[in-house]
Amino acid sequence: MSKHTAWWRLHRDLFKRCGWTVFLICIYLLGQQVYLPNVDVFSASQSLQGVPFLQMLSLTTGGQTGIPTLLSLGMQPYMTTLIIWQAVTSLDLDSMRRLSQKQIGYIQRILSIVLGTIQAITFVYFMGNSFLPQYIGSANINITPAVAVLTLVAGSLFTMWLADQNTERGLGGTVTLIIPGLLAGLPGTLQRGSNISNGTFAFTRPHIIATVLITLGFIVIAVFLNHAELRLPVQRPMLENRFTESYMPLKLLMAGGMPFMFSMSLFSFPAYFINGRMMLSATERTLVRWFSFQHWEGLVTYGIIIILLGFAFGYINMQPATTARQFKENGDYFFDVLPGADTSKFLTKHFLLLSSWSSLFLLMIAITPLIIGFAIPGAANFSQYLGGLLILVTILDSITEQVRALWNKNRYQLF
Repeated sequence: MSKHTAWWRLHRDLFKRCGWTVFLICIYLLGQQVYLPNVDVFSASQSLQGVPFLQMLSLTTGGQTGIPTLLSLGMQPYMTTLIIWQAVTSLDLDSMRRLSQKQIGYIQRILSIVLGTIQAITFVYFMGNSFLPQYIGSANINITPAVAVLTLVAGSLFTMWLADQNTERGLGGTVTLIIPGLLAGLPGTLQRGSNISNGTFAFTRPHIIATVLITLGFIVIAVFLNHAELRLPVQRPMLENRFTESYMPLKLLMAGGMPFMFSMSLFSFPAYFINGRMMLSATERTLVRWFSFQHWEGLVTYGIIIILLGFAFGYINMQPATTARQFKENGDYFFDVLPGADTSKFLTKHFLLLSSWSSLFLLMIAITPLIIGFAIPGAANFSQYLGGLLILVTILDSITEQVRALWNKNRYQLF
């Protein structure tokens, strides 16, 4: 490129993508201000905010389940669809490989509509008697709940379209839309925690100073570990390159912050249906202990959920069987490892090793604050806060890498 090229023209693609991302986020935030029709907003908000697993899922998926709006479901249906699809493709089935991109797109859209409808019906159910009746026909059928479900499904499809547009034109892909919700929800998460945690965290001056120091230290550690990777030397006979050695990078945090997106929702779901009852049986009281942060049994349950989700999302992201098949088709191989099944076992072994170490880090984030919370009220809220912060760090880190690539894309000279 010429030395005299204007800097704004040199980085025009980057600025254009930044503008698109800001524009799409603004549209998304405006959509979250449009209330559902014929709904008592105050009554619905009171009902929805009493459902802890909805609020936890809302924080980590960019939704707004505490208020009945057009885009209350946020990215939940779309992200659930992508996770299910990645889980299915990780099985490396022949029938899945024969699908065209157009067919895959249709299947994902249909799955998003089905999941969006299920989540919309669940959302409307938890709103209780917050609807203003709207009758139609001589049968006096109240259509308000049905209209609310259709509106929420339409909102989820619109959110999916916004996410696709950001992937094509903006920065960060589909997950960029959850950033505003994360940033807005983290302070409240730290201060109030959830209905199943113990105590609030007051924002006094000493607490604010401690929070800032913990946050900065955690960000440094999270960024470092997010960049940590194991490099497995790869032999590529079909590719001649005398200047660099080929390798396959395996990230230490294969699952990223994904376990924290769903761990709190899974943990709080069983307790919600039990805590509202006046009389509990012995079995139900035992179940409450195993799903409450106020008991040691609950910490064990939450730790198991974190570990299982860490291994599950890590496996989905790595897909050893698919990678081994692609190596065999391309003629690539590792030293002293036969192509095919042996390569798959080799990759699975390294996956289990790295996931075990990353699980220790995830457990430290999730469990340590909960243990401290037994002695210091409010400290347990750092478990959810640091989990959300890890999600934010992994998203922003990927956006930073994309920005760096776009910034340097045209900064070169031939001679």
